Amino acid sequence: MTTTSKETKAFYRLVVTDASKTKKVVVWEGHSSHFNPVNGAAASYPAFESDMQKLPIIPKGIGGVLREDDYLLIEAKDDGSTQSQLIATNQALRIPVTKRNRRTGIVSEQILSPSSFTVTTDFAAADMSATYWREIAYVQVPAQEEWKLGHAIAHNSRILIGFGDTVGVA
Repeated sequence: MTTTSKETKAFYRLVVTDASKTKKVVVWEGHSSHFNPVNGAAASYPAFESDMQKLPIIPKGIGGVLREDDYLLIEAKDDGSTQSQLIATNQALRIPVTKRNRRTGIVSEQILSPSSFTVTTDFAAADMSATYWREIAYVQVPAQEEWKLGHAIAHNSRILIGFGDTVGVA
């Protein structure tokens, strides 16, 4: 049995929300094709764009300041194409943030990776509706921190969001 990889074709968006998740602000929205996925013939997961120049940029500060206990959400919506499932273990995420410690005032830039996020669930494509957005991952701002999306240098503020699955072929 061989395995092939398949990228999940979907619309993704980044959403900033407060601790109660009642007030949501969409800060970026795009299709998975922005990240030029390459479905592999014998890979364990799809490869995504490796040339940083081709990835979309998030301007620094878009969405305002995320304060203690606020959330950064990744939401998805099926684009209507046939797909098997969205598996959380095969993900490529790169979200640039600028952090400020409120107590010390120290500012640092960080790239949020898949390990930074809590994936809400593994779910089949049948559960990913083409009519409404579904939260698939989130990260909560820790105590005594403030975050802004993006970095001071725009070139470093490029994002990558990709999910894929492996399909067994007999």
